[in-house]
Amino acid sequence: MSHPLNRPSPLAWLAACALVSAVLCAPGVSHAEVDPDDLGFGTIPVVQYKKGLPAITLSPERTLKSVVVKVVAKGGKTQVLRAGTVKAGRTKKLPVRQGKGAVDYTCHITGKAGREKFGPLTFTFTLKVGAAPQIRVHPKDVDMAAHQLTVRVSEPKGKLVLKVHGDDGSVIDEVEQPYDAKPGTPLTVKWKQGPKQVVGRFALRAYDTVGFWSGVESVTFVSIPHEDVVFESGKWEIRKSEQAKLAQPLGRIAAELRKVAGVLPMTLYVGGYTDTVGKAGDNMVLSRKRAKAIAEWFARRGLRVPIMYQGFGETALFVQTPDNTDEAKNRRAVYVLSTQPPPASRGFPARHWKRATGGKAGSARKRRR
Repeated sequence: MSHPLNRPSPLAWLAACALVSAVLCAPGVSHAEVDPDDLGFGTIPVVQYKKGLPAITLSPERTLKSVVVKVVAKGGKTQVLRAGTVKAGRTKKLPVRQGKGAVDYTCHITGKAGREKFGPLTFTFTLKVGAAPQIRVHPKDVDMAAHQLTVRVSEPKGKLVLKVHGDDGSVIDEVEQPYDAKPGTPLTVKWKQGPKQVVGRFALRAYDTVGFWSGVESVTFVSIPHEDVVFESGKWEIRKSEQAKLAQPLGRIAAELRKVAGVLPMTLYVGGYTDTVGKAGDNMVLSRKRAKAIAEWFARRGLRVPIMYQGFGETALFVQTPDNTDEAKNRRAVYVLSTQPPPASRGFPARHWKRATGGKAGSARKRRR
């Protein structure tokens, strides 16, 4: 027996078609067309420790709402930063919590542009937090003879950069030395120096891993320019008319000492010289007494450093002349600030320095100088 086909009524058919059409035409979840450049994404990539936090910045071209930034540290934790509404043309800063060092991040940004959602948009970047290492240098840890100095720094990892200058201003050596040690650990830096080279000053910088640095600079040998005092023949008393020639270098000496305050102990060395007129032995005595007079004049002016003097007579002529030659350039004095007795290579052929006491200068038998 055959059965008739079960066909829906015309009304039911129309209703079904309407339902299907409604389902097919119903709007789904739409996404706004927000380009990464539209966000105006940026960073504050480097900050000093305890002086702020690194941050992400957003400067969108149109107003965004419900903005959420998911920040993922490489091999570390995740931070969720809620920016909320970010108005067009304005900048919103989102601080990222981070300790010292450089950290690589990936972030994913979502939100709404109008009523439509956007994202996630992904960015990668690096943020750095650093601290300038504090440097401690003890005077006893500077060994000029061994060409080395020992320092202590407050940061556990970084690098030391030492630049050593000669007394003529030239660079003797430049050393870059990485370190990785517990803060306060003694770190020794050595430099190379030729046998005839004299260190005039050094500059030391300590860098952390981010690039923050602090430095210390110290003079170790400096000749003080001056106009020579003119003494009466055979005498060593400093006349009042000549004292202005000592007042000018006194200011320079004080300025150089301020530069090294608390770093290195300095001594002022005063050397006296004569020409070749007269007996060599007499010249040696006269040059010593004139050097002593100058040294004691400085001592009475309150210089708070040891002041040493020595006479060299005609043993270290500035201009080579025959015996009994009256040469004004050889009747001179030299003032040197140094961490150690000046070397022979700089016109100091002997080391018999004596300490100035600040006593009064005198005079002796007359002789032409």
